[in-house]
This record gives sequence, C-alpha cells and structure tokens, in this order.
Amino acid sequence: MLTRTPESFSLRAISNERSDCGEGPIWNSTTGILSWVDIAGNKWHQVLLNSVTDTSTKTFRVSTVIGAIVERSGGGYFAAVKEGFGLISANGLYSSDISFLSANERMNDAKADSAGRYWAGSCELGFAPGQGKLHMIDENKVIRTMETGLTLPNGLGWSPDNRSFYFVDSMQHVMWKYDFDLESGDISNRRVLITFADDGSVPDGMCVSDDGSLFVAMWGGYRVEVYSSDGVLKEVIPVPVQQPSSCAFAGKDGKTLIVTSASGGTNIVTEPLNGLPLAIDGLGYSGQESTVFHG
Repeated sequence: MLTRTPESFSLRAISNERSDCGEGPIWNSTTGILSWVDIAGNKWHQVLLNSVTDTSTKTFRVSTVIGAIVERSGGGYFAAVKEGFGLISANGLYSSDISFLSANERMNDAKADSAGRYWAGSCELGFAPGQGKLHMIDENKVIRTMETGLTLPNGLGWSPDNRSFYFVDSMQHVMWKYDFDLESGDISNRRVLITFADDGSVPDGMCVSDDGSLFVAMWGGYRVEVYSSDGVLKEVIPVPVQQPSSCAFAGKDGKTLIVTSASGGTNIVTEPLNGLPLAIDGLGYSGQESTVFHG
C-alpha cells in the first residue's frame, strides 16, 4: 500500500465558495462545467473548471435540502432532495417534482447509471439505524426501492464494464459490491467488499476510475483511499481538508480528481481549505464524465 506524499501531485482549490457540507461533484466535458451541492446550505454551485477568463462561481439557492444533482438529457437538472426528487431548470430554478419521503427523512448521495436511471440513498434525519433505503427512478419517473435496512447510504458507483455496483453505508463502515444488470437495473448477490476501520473517519462519497479502482473520500480522515475492484487498499492520497466528502474525475482526458469537502465543525483559520472543492492532478488515474438522467 502506497501513501502519496504531497510533493507527488499538484492540488488547488477551484472555487472560493466555501460549503458547510460540499458534496456530489459532477463534470460535463462538453461545457467544461463542474457542479456540486452544499447539502446544509440548500444551494449548489457551478464553475468553469479550467477557464482563465471566467473563474467565478455561480451559486443557485433552492428551497429545500439538496443531496445531489444530475444533468438531464433533455436539459436542466434533476435533484435528490429532502422530499424525494426535484426538477431544476436550465437557468437554475428549482421546482418540487416527486415527493415520497416522510417528514423525518431526506435524500443523500445520488448518481445516474449508464442507462440513464438515477439512484439515490435516503436516510432518517438523525441517521437512525435500519431506516435508510436505496431508490432508483427511471426515465418514466417510476421509482423502485432497491435496498432497505441501511443507516447512512452514501457513495455509489459502477464498474467500467457495468457488471458490478458499489455502495457505501457510512455509519456501518462498509462498502458492498453487487452484481449489476445494466439492461434491467437489477442488483443482486450483495457481499461486503470493504470493511473500513472505525478510527474516527467514515467512508463518504466515491468514484470509479477507468481501470476499475475505487476512490473513497474519508470524512474526518484528511484523505482519499484507493482500492482495487476486489477491495484491496492500493494507496492513500492525503488532502489538506478535514472532511473530504466526495470525489469525481474531470478535466482534460478525465485525469483530474475533484474532491469536495465540508467546513462545518472545522477550523478554517488553521485549515483554510476546509469546505472548498479541490482539484488534484498528477495521480496517474483517469475517469469518465458524469452520466446523465434520461427522465
């Protein structure tokens, strides 16, 4: 297992917009736009990742808790929100779309699969054990509950060949691996792939690289851990933020790792990057741009 030294890669903040709980980065290679949410701030942000002329951050406020967003193939965005799912227009205006969660629940992390279905985990507001669920909504807005009995459903992703689905429960300190059927969207044969040490950090958001490696942001741990597809820890990437929350690949050839972070409960005087989104280059990995929702 390799622990990277900070001198072995380059790291920069890509926005001065500090999030209380930054999450869910998504990347569009055509527009060059990187988007992410601030769960606790009821808002989401956009930045042109590598623009020299426009380095400003656009911020959009919503009327509810927003766990994650995804681009829609027909334009605009779709969001995993407090009530269930919400629609966001191309100019950033939010409207409630599908409400089905109870008053003491909210959505957390979410992603679209390669067939354009949107997967989102819900949790009880106080993270009550067993109350979390995994939902999937298809292009016809039909919702299926895919998993129950969770605590804090979080990072999710698929193998490059779309035969495996990965899913993190933060409070259970576990990542599961499922068999995945791309055509039907079915998941089966759940087994524990990784059991994370209970060392004060928890596994949060994740992404999958082109070679099938699993990148996991370790909330409270100042690091991103990289695992092989069979669950072996390959390397540790230290980051100068206490609460790295999620990650995604972006940039030219997909070789930039984006890491979101949270500032809530941290000391931004001694650790001024807390809550900012980071871009890391020089790791030697690449990944695909974020998939879109077909609904």
